[in-house]
Amino acid sequence: MDLCDKIPMKTITLECPDRLHEQLVKLAAAGWFKSPEDAALEAVRRYLSLHSVELQEKQIMADVQWALNECR
Repeated sequence: MDLCDKIPMKTITLECPDRLHEQLVKLAAAGWFKSPEDAALEAVRRYLSLHSVELQEKQIMADVQWALNECR
């Protein structure tokens, strides 16, 4: 049983360019994922782990601080 089978899930509809879909299909066909949908889910999961609101705010504040220090 897959971990995702135990976690409450919502369904979303995703429109993507043909080339992106082809990459998802190739990953699934190569055995990296059970399906193109699982490959897309992993891509979203990884994106969100690297682009959390807190991380973005921290990076923005660091940029602002750098700019303020440069103006002195």
